Amino acid sequence: MDKKEPSGMLAKLANFEAAGKQTQPLYDEWSGSYEADLLGGVGYTAHIIATEAFAANCRAKPAAIIDVGCGTGLVGEELVRRGFAGIDGLDISQGMLERARAKGLYGRLIAGDLTRRTPIADATYDAAICVGSFGPGHLGPHCFPEIVRLVKPGSLVVIFMNGVHFVEDDYAGHIRRLEEAGVWAVDSIKSFNYMEALDRPGRLIIAHRAAEAD
Repeated sequence: MDKKEPSGMLAKLANFEAAGKQTQPLYDEWSGSYEADLLGGVGYTAHIIATEAFAANCRAKPAAIIDVGCGTGLVGEELVRRGFAGIDGLDISQGMLERARAKGLYGRLIAGDLTRRTPIADATYDAAICVGSFGPGHLGPHCFPEIVRLVKPGSLVVIFMNGVHFVEDDYAGHIRRLEEAGVWAVDSIKSFNYMEALDRPGRLIIAHRAAEAD
């Protein structure tokens, strides 16, 4: 089956990204139809890919999880479906947070901007997951340390992002430099297509925050 071109809000998002425009206002506008557009419109699966990997890589059941860029709660739903609890969500879009709040999945929903220090204390969580938040107009690779800061030493960090930007913006180089600096250890980086109706390459990053020195 031929893959179709993005349309509607997905096309608008692509235009924002191409222009390097801040996408926060777009997500506030999009919050009402976001899930229908992604799930029904293009067969979005990034949240499923990431949560399956999260579950497979948990050394122990995390007591406290932060869903970074939680949006309307798609990742939260998948985590709960797999038996996880103690989930908080963080997002910059109030419109998205309101949609997530209505699902009753999260303990806390926090408004925060990952390009700055978020209002969360160091090492609060036992694991972090972030799906779909990295790319032009979104987060850049310089935001990795802020996500890692939120979890305890040795804790799991799962990130799923657009594969085109992973290559174009040299995420591999940023990841390597953070490893060399002792920020985290990256277990694997894998490629997936994450929209059934579109050619949309993604990268799944599995990492752990570096353990504290003895």
